[in-house]
Amino acid sequence: MFKIQFTDETRFGIYFLLGLLGLILFLLILSFFLGGDEKAAVVEKEKEKVVIITQPEQKTPIQKPPPESVVSTVRDAMKKGNYSTAYIEINPVSKGSPEYEEIRKQAAEESQRRKAPGVRKEAGASPGAPLRYLDESTPRDRAKDAIYVYFVDISGALWPRFCIQAAAQRPLGITGFTINADKIKIEFIASPIKVENTEKGVAEWYDVPLDRRGYEAVKAMIKAKNVTLTITGSRGKTTREVTDKEKKGFRNILDGYTALGGNLNYLQENKPAPSTPHKKHP
Repeated sequence: MFKIQFTDETRFGIYFLLGLLGLILFLLILSFFLGGDEKAAVVEKEKEKVVIITQPEQKTPIQKPPPESVVSTVRDAMKKGNYSTAYIEINPVSKGSPEYEEIRKQAAEESQRRKAPGVRKEAGASPGAPLRYLDESTPRDRAKDAIYVYFVDISGALWPRFCIQAAAQRPLGITGFTINADKIKIEFIASPIKVENTEKGVAEWYDVPLDRRGYEAVKAMIKAKNVTLTITGSRGKTTREVTDKEKKGFRNILDGYTALGGNLNYLQENKPAPSTPHKKHP
């Protein structure tokens, strides 16, 4: 077999060239892998820059009642004495809104009215008589002349009443009353009349549910400057002035009655007064 013979210098050159080619190949391979890592880093950085935006879950908004219905609800509740409703219902209404101010004003006015200045509460004068609400100026007994309105509490319901009483040494045998309020004249047939002996003589009084006619007389007396009350009886007649205290007492009781939940609408229509449940009255 034919063999090529290389000199030592030739062999050294070949080995050197092969080593150089191997080094170049190694660097190429190394560069390839290092470049892949850099690309991966770039991709990773690009991924870091990606911002994913999702729409947040939306909660169902609380449905607020229309402002008109809130105001109406509060007004009705306060008429029935339910004050908590005013403060519960005022929350859904925006502060500073006209509806908020109206509810706040209603609550303040009703709170002031419910203090019912000048009105006293007391048990009936006789056993079994209902609780009574009277003005401070109203006499506590029958031994004084008086004209007034008051109301009674029967099983939680309030009932307004109208009373005229006269005290004298001898009974007049009262048959009627005449009220002159400025130019307005209102007459009442006095039936029924109750009679009671007092330390100084006798007392007679007319005590009935407040009806439309009585309410008109009370309103006329409140507005009038000069008011006189004439009591006519089978044994004579007496006339006196209705005092400013008595007129103020009418107003206090009517205000106190409505403030505590009473309703006078039936007196402003052409309807008879509702019948009062049977109870003893003083």
